[in-house]
Amino acid sequence: MLEKIKNFALYGGTDKESYNAVRGKIQEYNRITAFVFASVAALLIAIMFILAQSQEGFSGSKTVYAFGVIFSLVQVGISILAKKIPVLSYVSVYMAISVFLIYGIAIATLTRPEEQTVTFMVLMIFVPLIFIDCPLRIALSLIFFIIVFIIMACRTKTGSILSVDITDAIIFGILAIVSESVVNRVKIKGYVLENRLHIMSETDQLTGMNNRNCYELRIPQYHSMYCNSICCIYIDINGLHELNNTRGHKRGDEMLCYIADALKTQFGQEHTYRVGGDEYVAFVPDTPREEIEKRIGTLCETIEEHGYHAAIGYEYSEKKDQDINELIMSAETGMYRDKAEFYKVRDRRER
Repeated sequence: MLEKIKNFALYGGTDKESYNAVRGKIQEYNRITAFVFASVAALLIAIMFILAQSQEGFSGSKTVYAFGVIFSLVQVGISILAKKIPVLSYVSVYMAISVFLIYGIAIATLTRPEEQTVTFMVLMIFVPLIFIDCPLRIALSLIFFIIVFIIMACRTKTGSILSVDITDAIIFGILAIVSESVVNRVKIKGYVLENRLHIMSETDQLTGMNNRNCYELRIPQYHSMYCNSICCIYIDINGLHELNNTRGHKRGDEMLCYIADALKTQFGQEHTYRVGGDEYVAFVPDTPREEIEKRIGTLCETIEEHGYHAAIGYEYSEKKDQDINELIMSAETGMYRDKAEFYKVRDRRER
């Protein structure tokens, strides 16, 4: 029960791992949203400030409007910086919440203390729903501003208006906390579900490697993924069909998984792919040829020690404008040569 409460408060009803997997997307969403809202706020409050110069009804709020414009412009700058420093997206979010709620408090307690508060109550419910963050953090920020409002109201309001405003602040504050918790939970779970579907669409379910769909999507990107060199390694398992026919598909699947794990051990998860039933491709950026050949040798030894065999071809290039499709074709050609040699030797032994 405590674990569920913790996950709801901190991760919107998901878990830490799932939340961290989508943190980058949430930060980018918040950054863009904060930038848009801060820009709109700066424009609208600037218009109010201009009106305050000539309209008597607005003149008492000049200081508030000036503060709002400056604060909003600062937030615009932070939102732009957050593109390079993602953690600033959280600063931008809470600055956006702060600028609206402080504005609502100032209007309610400094410029119109004789009137019942409406602006602050509306902003308190509406503004937190725009952004995405862990429910507990947003709830604590709302509680802070509710307390600030009550303190300011006690200093500037009197009589029934004070009683009504304090009561409204508490009631609408509770509604705001509940609504932001529910909405944030839905938004975060939506991002997590989207991320899981994305992973499923690009992951081979048997081996856990990147699948052909992922491979096809990334091929056009590899020309920009290296600085000095790029190597393509093409692998085809020998004897899978015979193993499936003689010992069953379960043993064949075991071989596929074993070789996939050996390949990931040598070349990592990020740039290794299962591109066919018994075919794998790995890319190795910015690694010396000698190191790659050493890893390929270790890979072959590991596979053969387990009684399996794979045909391997590779192509290494130091050209910055290397055509990746040509690189793959050269590696594949080398694999076919290795496969032909294997079956030639095996046939000779059988005879």
